[in-house]
Amino acid sequence: MVNLQYLIDIQEGLGFAEQLVFSNTGQSLSDIQRAVLQKSWQGQRKTYDQIAQELGYSASYIKQTVAPKLWKLFSEALGEKVSKTNFRSVLERRQVNQESSHTQELIGVLKQGLEPYEKGKVQSTAKQQISNVSFPNHPQSQILNPQSQQLELPEGRVPLASRFYVERVPYEFRCYEEIVKPGAFIHIKAPRQMGKTSLMVRILAHAETQGYQTVRLNLQRVDVEILTNLDKFLRWLAYNVTRKLNLKPMLDDYWHEELGSKVSCTTYFQDYLLEQIDSPIVLALDEVNEIFKYPKIAQDFLPLLRSWYEEAKDSKIWQKLRLVLVNSTEVYLPLTIHQSPFTVGLPIQLSSFSWEQVQDLAQRHQLDLSIGDLAQLMWLVAGHPYLLRLALYYLARQDLTLEELVQKATSDQGIYSEHLQRHWWTLQQHPDLAVAFETVLRAKVPVALEQVQAFKLYSMGLVNWSDNQVMVSCNLYQRYFSNRFHSHSATGWE
Repeated sequence: MVNLQYLIDIQEGLGFAEQLVFSNTGQSLSDIQRAVLQKSWQGQRKTYDQIAQELGYSASYIKQTVAPKLWKLFSEALGEKVSKTNFRSVLERRQVNQESSHTQELIGVLKQGLEPYEKGKVQSTAKQQISNVSFPNHPQSQILNPQSQQLELPEGRVPLASRFYVERVPYEFRCYEEIVKPGAFIHIKAPRQMGKTSLMVRILAHAETQGYQTVRLNLQRVDVEILTNLDKFLRWLAYNVTRKLNLKPMLDDYWHEELGSKVSCTTYFQDYLLEQIDSPIVLALDEVNEIFKYPKIAQDFLPLLRSWYEEAKDSKIWQKLRLVLVNSTEVYLPLTIHQSPFTVGLPIQLSSFSWEQVQDLAQRHQLDLSIGDLAQLMWLVAGHPYLLRLALYYLARQDLTLEELVQKATSDQGIYSEHLQRHWWTLQQHPDLAVAFETVLRAKVPVALEQVQAFKLYSMGLVNWSDNQVMVSCNLYQRYFSNRFHSHSATGWE
């Protein structure tokens, strides 16, 4: 059994370490840096080979890339040489010195503040001085003033420069490693609001550091009229890629009715776009699941992407094209294993945040939450990235307490009201989906659903899916939708 006090000591030490780095350099540690730091703290005699094996990375990456940058960052922040062998003793010494400094500062301020009272002259400045002193390890000292904290309301993707982006170790590294390979293909899949697009834009940013051209297209922005016609859709794709590459559209020169839309589009990419650009091109398609609604288009377009990937095995010009596909649901179309682009390349399946990631994100919000508080949050939202960030945002603003947040979570006054009402509206528009979800809510164990319904509920994030069975993904949804269904009669879906 793990010693609870030992875990608390580690978390306090690592939290103090990150605060030092951030206050002195303005930089936050990455997840892999934090993981190496924690492993080093737990066992300073561990070799980098052992640490790499435990974290699932190559030893050379940890030894030659992560560790040198980590210790350099600490050395710059602390103004002395820091290494794997001495960092813990250096941090413990700094922590003792800082606590002593805080104590002396407090004594000085108190003496200065009491002088006017001793002389019969009450001055408001003394009160202000005392209120500005921070007390080490005191809960309130862990909560920064919301004005200076620069909090981010979680909306859409997490900005590249955000200190609130939580790395999905080891997925970022694997994606960065994959995208530089000729003809690379990356497929990112997860329910909505789980961080897919945030990961995608970081892959694109990494590709740009390699000198690659990048194009990002969101298929939610395609007009319905275009999505019902393969020729129009492929012309839309070719035109927008051309525009993003700052090239002159030349579709009519390569598009021939006799060849058909797929061959014309392939020829356009091969003989024009890939020829015009010297560097590799990364094409990222977001919300690919939009075309699943149009089977006739999807059954032609998805195999086309697969054919481009296959071309790259032997063709140097097609090796310049790197593809990143992002979707929020499984493919429920009748594609063979040789047609589907989702059975090749690097698959990335994002899941909810782990316990360690939740702790990390709470610290980034400068919140001093106990293990019990974190467990309560995990029970409510099960580590769902968006729901979790929204909770931590309002807690850091001190708009409400954790107890108030949990109590009001499913009410119209709660922070999740818009999110929950949007899901409820979607279920009302799709009675068959509502009936299926009500079945899941009433079940005490995971249940099997009709495949398409299971896919759609999973894409909404309402259920977890394993071994062809589903169950409600978190307590928040269980409470809210159970109440909603209870207040509606069976005829409510007619």
